[in-house]
Amino acid sequence: MSAIRSILVPVDFSEGSDTATRYAAALAKQLGANLELLNVYGLPMVTAPDGSFMVTPEIVTKLSADAQEAVDRIAVELRNLGVEVTTRVTEGAPHEEITRRATEGGFDLVVMGTHGRTGLRHFLIGSTAERVVRTSKVPVLTVPLPHEG
Repeated sequence: MSAIRSILVPVDFSEGSDTATRYAAALAKQLGANLELLNVYGLPMVTAPDGSFMVTPEIVTKLSADAQEAVDRIAVELRNLGVEVTTRVTEGAPHEEITRRATEGGFDLVVMGTHGRTGLRHFLIGSTAERVVRTSKVPVLTVPLPHEG
């Protein structure tokens, strides 16, 4: 097993994501590793009168800027704890973008929460963590919510 020097932490601003981020930060501090916080957002589709779907450039810009601002706030908190942190925000299917970034970025570990979406959305879309665990070439550490165990 090689040393863990870089950890990818997908964040979706859920309770599960917050728990995993705190865990990853403690692990990174202990190992002297750096973190990258990754937020993957989906684009909302607007139906046009002719039945087509569209997304305006303004919506894309706003979503990206809002996500980057939220990720940057988390990064500042972690840097204040003495953890080296970078951030990345991208659009796409979360499990695909997480596994792609983990491999292309040369990360040693992915740390992510077991719960983001809940209820019907989870049932219809499936668990992002489960998909990442099944498809990632990089080891994945999943962190449950404290009240799950």
